[in-house]
Amino acid sequence: MPEPRVARTPSWLPVAATALVVVGLAVLANQAATKSIDFPVYHRAAQQVLAGNYELYPPEAYGGTPHPSQGFRYAPAIAFLFLPLGWFGLQTAALLFYILKLGALWWVGAILARRIGVPAWRRLAFLAAFLVVGGYLAEELRFGNAHFFVVLLMVLAFDRAEAGKVVSPAVALAIAIATKLTPLALLAYFVVRRKFALSAATLAVLAALVVLPAVVMGVDGNTRQLRAFATYAMEKVDEGDNYSLRGIVVRYLTPGLEDSSHIRANIADVPMSVVNAVWLVGLGILGLAGLAAIWREADDPVARTLEFALVMTGIVLASPHTQRRYYVALWVPAVLLVLLWTRIKTEGERRLVVTGLLAMALPASLLPLVFGGHRLALIYEAGSPYTFGGLILYAVLVAMTRARKAAVLGEAESGVTARTGGNLSAQIGV
Repeated sequence: MPEPRVARTPSWLPVAATALVVVGLAVLANQAATKSIDFPVYHRAAQQVLAGNYELYPPEAYGGTPHPSQGFRYAPAIAFLFLPLGWFGLQTAALLFYILKLGALWWVGAILARRIGVPAWRRLAFLAAFLVVGGYLAEELRFGNAHFFVVLLMVLAFDRAEAGKVVSPAVALAIAIATKLTPLALLAYFVVRRKFALSAATLAVLAALVVLPAVVMGVDGNTRQLRAFATYAMEKVDEGDNYSLRGIVVRYLTPGLEDSSHIRANIADVPMSVVNAVWLVGLGILGLAGLAAIWREADDPVARTLEFALVMTGIVLASPHTQRRYYVALWVPAVLLVLLWTRIKTEGERRLVVTGLLAMALPASLLPLVFGGHRLALIYEAGSPYTFGGLILYAVLVAMTRARKAAVLGEAESGVTARTGGNLSAQIGV
């Protein structure tokens, strides 16, 4: 009887994918160096600190009045981390920032591969994951935003925590929180996991990051900057470019998110009190689903990494404000699902992985190719498909985590029964 023919990947496909990604990265490198939007804010803050000027936020933030959206939004201590970039000209510094981010992308993939026991993090896996979330990556890289470094810090915190360390994950997570605040969700995850020493250490490092700038700014100067930071951070919640769960609730239930980038997509006009209630109920559902997946302990690295991917997905959905480029955090589940594809054993697992990959690839990379033209692109953005894709992915990760734990714990129980069965049978006379 002849051997069944195994489908093989056409030899030209990896070459074509590599060429596509390389050309895309080269174009993005030029845009990041010459036309980035967010990076000049970091560069300006670094140069201000080098010059001894610590007025990091827009003047309006110090007076509590409406202020421009494009400004430094991180805790004062984070400005000092950008200092080395201030030694270079803007374009050179932006290109260095871009190159560092590419290294971070590869590093995250290597960490995740090691965590789930994949022998090597290879080029084809990188290309596949890159193409899945290519739209989010392209926007984040082009804008020159620091968000992917926050993702890297959370990955490092998770990895070191799983290795039983305390200080290094606490430092990484505290810096991430001081930069974006939303990594507090990872701290909550560690609390649920009962990693209390790590959680306390993280809070201690975070407190140090809050007060340390007073060494150079003075206590009054640091307090002034912290107040401006709090004012400016809170203002972000009500901006229109919001693709979190709260963003779609506001967009669909009120006419309030029409701005220069969007058209109206509302199907109702209800009071904000109702909108906030709907949002909080949605957050509750997400939280309960996540807890249902995380709560049960299972000493399995794949299950733990699925939990982490679930947290990363939950952050972009649950945040009060998530811009589209923040969905670059889905690089973590994209890498994980691509790597797990090679280890699939059942048809049910295959369906879940395919669904998760499509939930990312369709809104990020595939559907934008269909919605060409300015008007169609606006309609596409207004519909917020990124959020719906994220919700589907979240459900997939919940299902995969629970299924993995059930299998692992079932095998463990079977093993215990097999080891003790003989003695037990003798005791009861069977």
